[in-house]
Amino acid sequence: MFRLLRLKPPHGWNAVIWELAIVTLGVLIALAAQQVVQAWEWRQRVAVVRQSIMAELANNRARWEVDVAEARCTLGEIDELDQWVAKGEARGTAPVLRSIGSGNLFWMHKASWSLAANSQTLDHFPLDEQLAFARLYDGIENRQVDLQKVTDLIDRVLTLIPLADDAANRSELRRTLGDLRTKVALGLTTQEQYMKLRFDALGVSSDRSDFAAGFSGVSCGKEQPR
Repeated sequence: MFRLLRLKPPHGWNAVIWELAIVTLGVLIALAAQQVVQAWEWRQRVAVVRQSIMAELANNRARWEVDVAEARCTLGEIDELDQWVAKGEARGTAPVLRSIGSGNLFWMHKASWSLAANSQTLDHFPLDEQLAFARLYDGIENRQVDLQKVTDLIDRVLTLIPLADDAANRSELRRTLGDLRTKVALGLTTQEQYMKLRFDALGVSSDRSDFAAGFSGVSCGKEQPR
């Protein structure tokens, strides 16, 4: 027969339980302290990323406002150029195209947003703020597509102007001007309120600091005050 041994700690079970409780409490305190530190670190990261995104959007708003003002100049020049082509053989000097020929349309940035979206930092933003940022950057992305189409059409217009003594080229020039008018109007000027509301929803103010030194104003001198 085997004699069953009854294990008994040297200082009794109460002492063991007390020691286990102290160890457990220590572990819980360490975990809680770690969570506090991590939460503080995430708050710091979120603050830095938010500041970076807001600065990027402030610059984007300034660029957008210039683009809208420049688009109005472009629409006026499209009408002048279309009238010149419509005369027949496009004789004489073409209208001065300060806006169309200036290349003054600004592209907008999204590097800070892309960095945040591809990291875990964005997950620590409030959900409503994430959605507001996403809606605004989605609008910016759509405007980038419109800007690319406008730029391509402007390049085509500038190519066709010197060839306007040919009837076929004049016909193509007028079609291209029509496409350009539509794209500028629908893609830029009519979207002004849409973009403004989304900038305002996040409290984004315009900041021209990165291009102000080299910017002399829109081509037709009719930029709207902000």
